[in-house]
Amino acid sequence: MQGFPESKLKILYPLILSLFITAAYIPTFSGEFILDDRPLVKDNLFIREFKRPAFYLSHEDGVRNGGLTGYHTGYYRPLINLFYTIDFKIWGMNPSGFRTTNLILHLFTCIILYQLLFTLLGGRFIAFAITLLFGLHPVNTESVAFICARNNILVTLFSLISFYYYLKNSKEKKIWTGLFSYLAFMAALFCKEFAVMLLPIFFLYNRLIVNNRKILKDEIFGYIPFILILFLYFILRKSVTSSLLTPSEMGHLSYRVYFTPYLIVWNLKLIFFPYGLHSFGLSYPSTFFDCHAILSNALVFLMGAALWIGRNNRLLLFSGLSFLAVVFPVLNIIPTASISLVAMRWLYLPITFISIGAAWIIQKAIVRRRMLTTSLLCITVFYFGTYSYFLNKNLWHDEATFYNQEVRNFNNYLYAGGLAERLLDNKKYREAERYFQIAIKNYPNKAKNYINYAALLIDTGRPDAALMCLNKAKSLTMTYNERGQWFNNIGMAYFRLKKQDKALKNFKKAIVFSPNESQFWANLGGAYGSMGDYINSVSALKKGLTRFPDSELLVKNLAVSYYRKGDYEKAISVLERIPFQDRKEDSDISRLLEEARQMLKSRSHY
Repeated sequence: MQGFPESKLKILYPLILSLFITAAYIPTFSGEFILDDRPLVKDNLFIREFKRPAFYLSHEDGVRNGGLTGYHTGYYRPLINLFYTIDFKIWGMNPSGFRTTNLILHLFTCIILYQLLFTLLGGRFIAFAITLLFGLHPVNTESVAFICARNNILVTLFSLISFYYYLKNSKEKKIWTGLFSYLAFMAALFCKEFAVMLLPIFFLYNRLIVNNRKILKDEIFGYIPFILILFLYFILRKSVTSSLLTPSEMGHLSYRVYFTPYLIVWNLKLIFFPYGLHSFGLSYPSTFFDCHAILSNALVFLMGAALWIGRNNRLLLFSGLSFLAVVFPVLNIIPTASISLVAMRWLYLPITFISIGAAWIIQKAIVRRRMLTTSLLCITVFYFGTYSYFLNKNLWHDEATFYNQEVRNFNNYLYAGGLAERLLDNKKYREAERYFQIAIKNYPNKAKNYINYAALLIDTGRPDAALMCLNKAKSLTMTYNERGQWFNNIGMAYFRLKKQDKALKNFKKAIVFSPNESQFWANLGGAYGSMGDYINSVSALKKGLTRFPDSELLVKNLAVSYYRKGDYEKAISVLERIPFQDRKEDSDISRLLEEARQMLKSRSHY
């Protein structure tokens, strides 16, 4: 923007960035919790109150110790729960609030990327244009709109801050710039393990970009603070997760290395040709001689040759090698617990470093073909912005739209069980059963599909079939909550079969594994009541109400137990705790309250 003074451009460009990016993410403000947002955020009791630092440092990412029987996630990201707690204190358990925070963090990341690009290249317009492309890039919608993908934003934000102040420290030699770089590096590590790749990036910067390079021994001495931070991180990680790496069953190393170019090309395709984007479930080709694998190897070889030929262009070489460094953790050479070999959210950090090379190329192109380059930039910005808006509205907005898109439009049967669960909630039993069967066929080791399918079988009057279905899941790995649901559904099946003693036994086990499910307490109280044991029924329901004082189901069941026990006065007292409008809208509550009042009146007359 020629004619604008430098002081105004410093404010104007970030402001325009924020407005354009926010416009593309308008649908996210009305979005819901989806997928892992539920266990890691909505149902995460740890984020309701601030804890001591030792607490955050001693827990895995969003999962309490023992969250899975004998299993660790391997994800050690102690700052994530702290950020969720801050969110909860600001917004309450409002998904729009958490999503807004993700967008704000995304904007902060864009601003620091803009400042970094300006520092490296010296042109504000180029820095602005490339940052705008990053901010609007459709691939980044998963990290921004998906609440529990926030770790990708945070590790990128802190990594860029660390790198930015590392640059400043190498030029200015001030204590505070070095300290900021160390602290940001530590924060990045405690948000996601990807930050470990900053060390090779610092090395590449010193070897390729810095004009007055130090001798290698002095340079290595400068890495010592970062290495000490890394050493501390791995000590803590090992003590909490019992592993330095993510637990995973891996194939042969040679096999994974051979297909590395295949994954590199896949990631580059998502970045440079973003279309048909969704939640991918990619696996390796079935054979070494797959044409895609062979072409990928050839293409990566040509790209490597091109970087070697143009190695005198240090900035472009730095960008390419830095991209490979930060994308390395997701190339499946080291263990990963993911079921997919690629994911959009994993590219959030790598794109920032590939942006450096893209900025250099566009800067040169504008000098030679200003009109053409500017026109292509405008078209790309428009495409990125509209596609991101579409994804935020029609993919990442809520679970219903997500499952519909993934299963029905992309044939991604990983989420067939989720779609079936939504259909079950809407009592579309026939369609739900079809998708449950697809889910079980494609993912026979996923316990949740059996558990939810059994719930459908119980609802449709087939408790014997439900027990057979649940028995197939008995030996599968389950979280504590899933094991609780498993016992609860067994209890419900026995309850429908009039085997109350077995139902009661399983409801008790469900409470042990998952005491934070109000439905389980209601079922336990109902089971005692059906056996005429109203003392234990009242006791169980009261315990449930201490955890869930606003649960109408528990209140209703407690009132029923008092009513059957003949304690009409307490039944009335319990029911009157329900707001008048809610009582009016629920015919069962209104009828029970009226009957209790009549029985109490008859008793008093008698």
